[in-house]
Amino acid sequence: MNLFFLITLLIIFFTSLYFKKIQKKRIGFLIFFFYVLTFTGVLYFTKGNIETFHFEEELNDNIKTVLNDPDKLKNIDPKIIITFLEKKLKKKPDDINGWLILARTCVISGFYQKADLHYKTALKNFPNNRNILLEYSILKKNTNQTQSAMYYLLNVKSLYPKDEKARELIIDILLKNNKKKAAEKEINELLILKKEDENYLKYLRKKFNLQ
Repeated sequence: MNLFFLITLLIIFFTSLYFKKIQKKRIGFLIFFFYVLTFTGVLYFTKGNIETFHFEEELNDNIKTVLNDPDKLKNIDPKIIITFLEKKLKKKPDDINGWLILARTCVISGFYQKADLHYKTALKNFPNNRNILLEYSILKKNTNQTQSAMYYLLNVKSLYPKDEKARELIIDILLKNNKKKAAEKEINELLILKKEDENYLKYLRKKFNLQ
């Protein structure tokens, strides 16, 4: 908002110089200058909002708080977070937490196309990031883009072979598409991988109705 007043003052100043040149009277210049300045100030403070002077600074502090404590995300209007982070990430695209919060906020707010775009852009900067790959695959799965979801899940499996969540999602998609043999193969791989974890094996057998 300081920029607003600077531009306003410049407009007033040069306009006043113009009138001064015409009138060639110092008193006319000063009266016009202070009249317009007063009118502009009154108009702004009656029609505008003085809080906007500190809006961006306060928003920046709030976003930093969210980055340190994502549970506080619900305390800020999602649209404000999205707008703020989109602007920030254009200048600083290497902020992994910013991309994750931006995409998650879009998902929570129901802006799935925006979320898709931001996950995709984040992957260009962090192609092997487990969280981005996994969350993007879940978004694809939940929006019935199972082929794309499988593509990213297989990337997670390749990069992080012990990732249980990715493997379970792969099995879910295979079963949903009636690819039972492929699903059984994935299940057997997961059973072998987690053979020493009895609690997880019990969970897995229950989840997929295994004998």
